[in-house]
Amino acid sequence: MIDTHAHLDFPEFDKDRDEVITRFFSQGGKAIINIGINLERSRKSVEIAEKHKNIYAAVGFHPNEAGENNRIPSENEFQELKKLARHKNVRAIGEIGLDYFYSKSDEQIKLQKELFEKQIDIAKELSLPIVIHCRDAWNDLYEIISGFYQSSAFPFRPDVASGRNSSKPSFTNFVLHCYSGGREDTEKFLKLPNVWFSFSGNITYPKPAEKAEKLAEIIRLIPIERIMLDSDSPFLAPQEMRGKRNEPIFVKYIAKRIAEIKNIKPEEAEEQTDSNAIEFFTLNKEKVD
Repeated sequence: MIDTHAHLDFPEFDKDRDEVITRFFSQGGKAIINIGINLERSRKSVEIAEKHKNIYAAVGFHPNEAGENNRIPSENEFQELKKLARHKNVRAIGEIGLDYFYSKSDEQIKLQKELFEKQIDIAKELSLPIVIHCRDAWNDLYEIISGFYQSSAFPFRPDVASGRNSSKPSFTNFVLHCYSGGREDTEKFLKLPNVWFSFSGNITYPKPAEKAEKLAEIIRLIPIERIMLDSDSPFLAPQEMRGKRNEPIFVKYIAKRIAEIKNIKPEEAEEQTDSNAIEFFTLNKEKVD
């Protein structure tokens, strides 16, 4: 199992972080991508990745940094983020994106878009994929991602997983974390070959039934080759652990639910989502197997 989205740097893990990590790897976990949401949390994410084998980091400014604060980070802060992003254990820029749930004013939306696009530029410059947070902003997100897809070909990208240089053009790749878009959104994103989807514990919730069926329909629509597992811990504990603090090992319940929806074996869901994560985050396959 590979958990592509955890927040082990959050204070909810301060008392037993090492035990949580040990539990994950002792029960079959292979790798964790720890996700930054601002400069302080991104630094902490890199520190955790330095300390623990097979934990990697993503660094970035969450859209609420603009939406709630009515400002985007300074140029010095962007430069520090870029410096962090060059660390050997950083595998993505994220989580970044758009969140209109609370940010509804035109000015806040404008700032979020500016913050998002500045960080996409960093990802393009450093040949890193992007972990997306999106809430109530699917149309604008599609417009931005599809626009960058059309203009973001790199000559060649190092294949970190295999140690060989790819002979194929590469694009800025995106994963839509904790995906909750509708059918129309999904069909549009599926037409872009540089977009993946990750699912969290909420896909295991039986109620409300209408929402549960909507998520199941979306998972049936997306090829398993473009799906990854995403705990979003300490949030969104799956149904089997509802009411408890979430942690990376609980992605096994997400894999189980995806297998049920896809009518495949849990081992098959786990193997394919692991393979997808290794490819997307350019992990060293030999080290995480």
